[in-house]
Amino acid sequence: MHSIHPTNGKTARRDVLKIVKERDVRFVRLSFVDILGISKNVTIPVSELERALDGKITFDGGSIDGFVRGEEADMMLLPDLATFAIYPWTANGHTEARIICDIATPDGEPFEGCPRTTLRRAIEDAGDVLTGVQSGLEVEFYLFDVDASGQPTTLSNDVGSYFDINENDRGETARLEIVMALESMGFAVASAHHEHGAGQHEIDIKEIGPLGAADALITIRTVAKHIAARHSLHATFMPKPTESLAGSGVHVYFALPASGDAPLEAGELGSDALFAIGGLLRHAPAFTAICNPTVNSYKRLVAAWDAPIYTVWSHRSANALVRVPTAEDARTRLEVRSADPSCNPYLAMTVLLASAADGIRSHALPGDPLVGSTYDLNDRERERRRIRTLPKSMRQALIELDADPIVRGALGDHIYHAFRDAKTAEYERYRRAVHPWEREAYLRVY
Repeated sequence: MHSIHPTNGKTARRDVLKIVKERDVRFVRLSFVDILGISKNVTIPVSELERALDGKITFDGGSIDGFVRGEEADMMLLPDLATFAIYPWTANGHTEARIICDIATPDGEPFEGCPRTTLRRAIEDAGDVLTGVQSGLEVEFYLFDVDASGQPTTLSNDVGSYFDINENDRGETARLEIVMALESMGFAVASAHHEHGAGQHEIDIKEIGPLGAADALITIRTVAKHIAARHSLHATFMPKPTESLAGSGVHVYFALPASGDAPLEAGELGSDALFAIGGLLRHAPAFTAICNPTVNSYKRLVAAWDAPIYTVWSHRSANALVRVPTAEDARTRLEVRSADPSCNPYLAMTVLLASAADGIRSHALPGDPLVGSTYDLNDRERERRRIRTLPKSMRQALIELDADPIVRGALGDHIYHAFRDAKTAEYERYRRAVHPWEREAYLRVY
């Protein structure tokens, strides 16, 4: 194991320096994400590592979309030693390590536009009602073939479905390598398997702190793309790469500590768990903008392949927004099923935690759990139970975000405005574009 596990507390600087020396690390990638969740990094030679650990490495924040205004261009990288890990491959024969960083202003103050810092603040803010909450992930993605020039396609020679196995499948081999890479970097993988779509896979991360879970999704995306390329494949976390295949989601689990209430009957939920569900359902239309942040995200949120479309919860329905699986221990697990892997995981965790915490504080009751498929709900039943429909487009989601002070407040003014501006511009580009479907439908007719 050549990593410092993400769930460890304070990690000694000397431990990192010792591992770097023992493993002959030549370069260190100081990794961070922008507001849209795109991974960025500054690569330094190992001779600069001690300066980096002192917070003396800066970068031009003005070059990162949505980060800073012109007068705030210089940003500092603050490495989180608990995220130190050595990549299980070499680059041009050289060993590389990775440390995820928070971002600070030149005077050393936390930068309000740093997604990771925003999640740290959300965890602290929710501490009065969600102390000790843990998070797990189920991450879906596709492994597609590349063409002769190395460009990604949406083709796969894989014809498998749920839990299928084919020893000759390159995707199967690549997925196993991805799992081994994640484990070598300190992430605890609970399971991995083939998903519904041809070429679709899932990797499940065991419950860790919300910050570590967000770090895990960022790492999975990086590792999967690197290893897929070695197998002449392309890993995509696009929510809906083709109309005919199942979309890819991220199911986020929150494990709530035992509340200390009177002993519960089998299947019965404590009051805090019910209120947390109520908060998640109440704020779902607004947090959809963050958890489903692309135009393509809304091609997945349709009544097919168990994608959630309504603000309902259930013990068993696979297409409910929130599912409460059978308890494995004294903790209650809430599974939010709407998010997709294109999200910025730090911001997604932020708004989900804030929504659950608000539900507990305001005693938001979620109504009765649904039995059966949510797709069978008729208009009268939805109106009677006050069930809302999730946004059907990015534009609708942004309108809901604007109207929700809890979700907006969790993001903070800087990130809210920067995110909204970027997504409004993205939607406008999409609205103006002429798509192949339009030419097929109209070019010969009119």
